Amino acid sequence: MRPSVFLRWLCLVSLLLALAASAAAQEPLASWREPLRGQIVAYAAQAADPASPGFVPAHQRVAAFDLDGTFIAERPNFFVLEVARERLRSICPAFGQEGPQQAKLCQALAQEDRRYIRKNLDQALSLPFKGMSFAGYRDLVARVWQKGIHPKFKRPFKDTVYRPMRELVEYLKGKGFTVYLNSGADALSLMAISTSLGVEPSHCIGTRYQAQPQEQGGRVELMRTGGLDLDFLNLGANKALNMYFAAGRAPVLAAGNSSGDSWLLRMTGDNPRPHMVLVINHDDPREFVYSRPELLAMAKERGWRVVSMRSDWLTIFE
Repeated sequence: MRPSVFLRWLCLVSLLLALAASAAAQEPLASWREPLRGQIVAYAAQAADPASPGFVPAHQRVAAFDLDGTFIAERPNFFVLEVARERLRSICPAFGQEGPQQAKLCQALAQEDRRYIRKNLDQALSLPFKGMSFAGYRDLVARVWQKGIHPKFKRPFKDTVYRPMRELVEYLKGKGFTVYLNSGADALSLMAISTSLGVEPSHCIGTRYQAQPQEQGGRVELMRTGGLDLDFLNLGANKALNMYFAAGRAPVLAAGNSSGDSWLLRMTGDNPRPHMVLVINHDDPREFVYSRPELLAMAKERGWRVVSMRSDWLTIFE
C-alpha cells in the first residue's frame, strides 16, 4: 500500500472511531444496561411527548430521589454522620466536658467507633451543632463533601455519587422533569451539596432541627438551638407528606432504597398518571452488599422495578 493511500485509510479509521466514541458519549444513560435502560428511556420519552398516550404534562412531571444509598454511598456511615465526625474533630476534647453524652461522642470519635455514632444518630447530629449558624453549617457540609475522604473508597465524598443516578437526573431534566432530593438527612446539608448532584437547592426536602433567628452584629443569623424537630423528621410517612407540600403533587418517578422511602414510593406508584418506581438493591461488591428484604418484597408485590447495582449498572462511580 502506497504511503499516501495508507495515510488516507488511517485518517478514515480514526474519524470513524471518533464518531463512534462521540455517539456513545451522547447516548442517554450510558452507564445503564439493557433492558432497564431502554425501559427508563422509553418512559421518559413518552412522558415528554404530547402525542404519546404516556404523556405527562410538564407541571406534573416531578421526580424524587432519596440521597443516601440511592444517589450516594451510605456505608459505613450516612454522609451527614461524616459531617458530624468532622465537627467533633474540631471541638473535642473541650466538647466532651459539657456532659456525659458529649463525652461518649468524643470517646467514640477517638476510638474510631463508627457503630456507636451511627447507633446514637440523634445525639451525633444535634449536640455538636448546637449554637452553630446555618451559614457555618452549610460551609462545613460543603467542605466535607469536597475534601473529606470516604473511609473505604479513599476518594472525596463528592466522588461517591452513583454515576448512573447522576445520568438519570440529567436525562430527566432534559425531558422537562422537575427533580427533587427527598432525604432523611437534614435539609441544609442537602442544599449544600445539591447543585453538584444536578438538583436546585430549592428542591431539597429533608429533616429539620430546632433553630431560631438571632440578631448578631446588626444582622439576623439563623442558629441551631437544639435537637431534632420531631414534626420534621423526613422519614416514612413524612417523606410523602413533605413531598406533596413541596411540589404540590405526587411524583411520577421516584427512587429509593430503604423502608424509610416506602411511603414516597407508594405514593408515586399510586399516581394515576404514567409513573415509574425504582428500588435500588445493593447487590454489588464494587460498593457494598446488603439488602432490604421488606422493601424488595413490596417492590415485587407492587410491580416496581428493582435496580440491581450489579446487573443493571455498568459502573458505580464516576
